[in-house]
Amino acid sequence: MSRYRVTVDGRRYYVEIDDPQARPVTARVSGATFSVDVEPSDSTEVPLSAPAPRAGIRQTTSAGTPAATAAPGDPDRMIAPIPGVVASIAIAAGQTVARGDELITLEAMKMMNVIRSPRDGRIDTVHVAQGSRVAQGEPLISFVP
Repeated sequence: MSRYRVTVDGRRYYVEIDDPQARPVTARVSGATFSVDVEPSDSTEVPLSAPAPRAGIRQTTSAGTPAATAAPGDPDRMIAPIPGVVASIAIAAGQTVARGDELITLEAMKMMNVIRSPRDGRIDTVHVAQGSRVAQGEPLISFVP
């Protein structure tokens, strides 16, 4: 495990990273666990003085359960934050959900990971079925725009 000191907006954080070579990288900050996509720097990088975008960072609970992830460029579609098997589906097309409601449970490495709604809305499409395998980044559900 590696430990880093990071300063964001003048606040200092200590970040613990299990394997800096893993993709995505798992980092722990103040008891919260994050999965972070790390990419090589290029000329289009955002200066540190600009607010950091949330895309590519998936917050998890302190137990390591993935939080909901919106598809890049499409806030109305949720994608799988990790590969796994769909253990249960708690919603159906047309159902109204509130932020934090349980949507889908993925089983990965013998752990049940509850995927929760990132916002209030109505479910348009459920793209997976119970028992199906999903890859990281595969669509799980779509909200009505």
